Amino acid sequence: MFQVGEVVSYGATGICTIEDIRVMSLSRTGTNKQEYYLLRPAASPTCITYVPTANEALTAKMRPVLTQMQIDDLICSVKDEKLEWIEDTRHRADAFGQIIAKGITAELLKLIGCLYVQKQERLREGKKFCTTDEKLLASAERIVGEEFAYSLQISQSEVSAYIADKIK
Repeated sequence: MFQVGEVVSYGATGICTIEDIRVMSLSRTGTNKQEYYLLRPAASPTCITYVPTANEALTAKMRPVLTQMQIDDLICSVKDEKLEWIEDTRHRADAFGQIIAKGITAELLKLIGCLYVQKQERLREGKKFCTTDEKLLASAERIVGEEFAYSLQISQSEVSAYIADKIK
């Protein structure tokens, strides 16, 4: 069980601080009281995300923030792994959207690599990169960048260079 004050990664929400753990009801009638983690996302400090502590599917999305060593190991472990490109735009958006929703860093890194390669290829051909793919790439980069920047104590703008340096 996580503790108040801990910083965690929570799926696609990203880095969050556990503000409180309390028993409460989110229903209008005040029935069905449950214990909740109250998470404050770093990217949206005015918001609170409520996660029922007894909901294993949701709490499974919560994990401690990666350390520098874990980040370095992760980058090295996925650098030669490729995510298969899906030609059908709708199927690709669904499949890649699921990867983002799960927020698993290794899969997000592979997704970023896949989308980046496709983007560069489209640009070389003088074609535009699909708006949906651009949004997926931005979401994946935001999630990974936020966690890596927090853990490595660097700015998000430095994360790409950090990853590129580790891949070489």
